[in-house]
Amino acid sequence: MNIIKVSIPSQDIINQINFIVEKQNKERALPLYFDFEDECCIYYLCYDNEKLMSVLALFEIDSDIYEAIAYTDIDYRKKGYFKSLLSYIDDDLPSDIEISFLCERKYPPAVETAKKLSLIYDCTETMMVLDLYTYKSEKHPYIEILKEDDVFYIYYKEDEIGSFCFDKFSSDADDIYFHNFIIYEEYRNRGLGKLSMKAILDFLKALGKSKIHLQLLLENTPAYKIYAELGFRIVNEISYYK
Repeated sequence: MNIIKVSIPSQDIINQINFIVEKQNKERALPLYFDFEDECCIYYLCYDNEKLMSVLALFEIDSDIYEAIAYTDIDYRKKGYFKSLLSYIDDDLPSDIEISFLCERKYPPAVETAKKLSLIYDCTETMMVLDLYTYKSEKHPYIEILKEDDVFYIYYKEDEIGSFCFDKFSSDADDIYFHNFIIYEEYRNRGLGKLSMKAILDFLKALGKSKIHLQLLLENTPAYKIYAELGFRIVNEISYYK
């Protein structure tokens, strides 16, 4: 067994990693991706007789905070390759580094591995999507949305009550990622969150947007309930373990 560490993987290593990912996807596709263009990423690779068995990538979030995703060849699980990577990383990194391990919430092998390694559950991020073509528009005369720079501000009866942003989600400019939606604290618990969200969907639909993606914590039950009632569906759920 041999473990190597690289920051810029060669094309050969990328092909080896993709081979493991493709084998996994044939069994079950997971919403976890390696960004080979990320210069702040470190790859740890576990080999056995020159065959890549397991790979773990650390993505730098801050100077002492990393997020990790890992794949092990599905034909060689439970043989200690991933555990060897963790042991190597534990020796390689400073003791004050914080690592969050990402896995699909309902994928048993990943969840079982996290438990066996005594990793502590932190939270789950849920990705939801809504096809705006199917959304039935309504009129909301008391809500107005105005843009300033890249931020959209929400007004209710002339009072500014919140804001939101959105960016392109894919190469399709009308497929968007919705984020930073907030209702200011003094206007919460008055039904304005759901009312504003309805107005936002109408606003985005009028702009010609076709699909809206968003993320929220699974534990944020009130927000999840609103989005579900508006027709959003879950695409994937990523759990974080530390």
